[in-house]
Amino acid sequence: MVHEDSAHLQIQHYSAWTQMKQAISGAASGFITRTFTQPLDVLKIRFQLQVEPVATRGVSQSKYTSIAQACRLIYREEGLLAFWKGHNAGQILTMTYAIMQFWSYEQIELRLRQYPYMSTRTNLTHFVAGGSAGCLGAIASMPFDVIRTRVVGQDHNQRHSSMFRLLPIIAQEEGVQGLFRGLGTTLLQIGPLIGFNFMFYHYITDLVTKMSGHDHQKLSIATSLLTGAASGVLSKVILYPLDFIKKRLQLQGFLNARRSFGHNQTCHGIIDCMKKTLQEEKISGFYKGMYPTLMKSGLTTAFYFSIYDAFKELLKVDEDKTLAD
Repeated sequence: MVHEDSAHLQIQHYSAWTQMKQAISGAASGFITRTFTQPLDVLKIRFQLQVEPVATRGVSQSKYTSIAQACRLIYREEGLLAFWKGHNAGQILTMTYAIMQFWSYEQIELRLRQYPYMSTRTNLTHFVAGGSAGCLGAIASMPFDVIRTRVVGQDHNQRHSSMFRLLPIIAQEEGVQGLFRGLGTTLLQIGPLIGFNFMFYHYITDLVTKMSGHDHQKLSIATSLLTGAASGVLSKVILYPLDFIKKRLQLQGFLNARRSFGHNQTCHGIIDCMKKTLQEEKISGFYKGMYPTLMKSGLTTAFYFSIYDAFKELLKVDEDKTLAD
C-alpha cells in the first residue's frame, strides 16, 4: 500500500509501450464511433443552433420541427453527404479526444488507486479520473470542435466547406481565442459528464458481473454496449443544458454564414447566453436537440467503452505495469 505522507512516494505507472497501446485502443474507439454517430451529431447541432421553437403547433417559421422532418429537409436541400458534414474535423476531434481521454484516464486512475482514501472509494476514483481525463481531452481537441460546429451549422451554399479553409480564417479574423470559443462551458460540462460516464459504466458493469457471476473480460459485446449506452444517457440527461450553451457560444462571430436558418442569437458569455435563451425560448430551449443527443450519447458511449475494452483485451494493456521512483 502506498501512503500519501511518504517522503519519497513510489508511484506505479504503465510502461511506455503499454501507454502506446492504450492510445491505440482510444484512437480505434474514437474512429469507429465517430463514423457511425456523425449523422446524429449533425441533427443535434442543427436543433441546438435554431432559436425558433422546435414544436410544430402554430409555428411556420421554424426550419426544423422534428427529427424525421429535419432528416427529410437536410437530405432534400443538401443531399445524403450532408449528414457527414464536418466529418473530417469531427473525426480528428474524436480521435484526438479519445486518445487523450482514455490514455490520461488510465494514468490518473492508476495513481489515485494507490492512495488509501481513494482506494476504498471506487466510484469517486472513477469519477475524478474520468472528469480529469475528459477535461484534458477537451482542451486538446477544442479547435476541431469549434470548426466542426461551424461547418455543420453554416448555410449549405457557403464556401467554408472544410476544416482546412476554416482554420486559417478563424485564426486570422478572431485570433487564437476564436478556436477555443465555448471552452469554459465545455470544461464545466465535460468534467462531470465524463466523470459520470466512467463512474456509471464501471458501477453498472460491476452490478452485471456480480449478477452474472462472470469476469468483466468475459462479458458479451451486447452487455458492454448496453452498459455503455445506459451510462451515456444518464450522464447526458444530467448535463445537457451546458452542451447547448456551448454550441450557441461557438457560433458567435460566424452568424453571417447562417442567414437561411432564421434568427441567430447574439450573446456575450455564458450568463448572457443563458439569460437570452431563457427570455426568448423559455426553459425548454435549453433542451433543444436533446432526443438526437441522447440517441447519439447512448450509441457513442456504448461504442467508446465496448470498442476500447475490446482493444484493451486484444492488446493486453493491463498486464504491463512497472514501478518508478
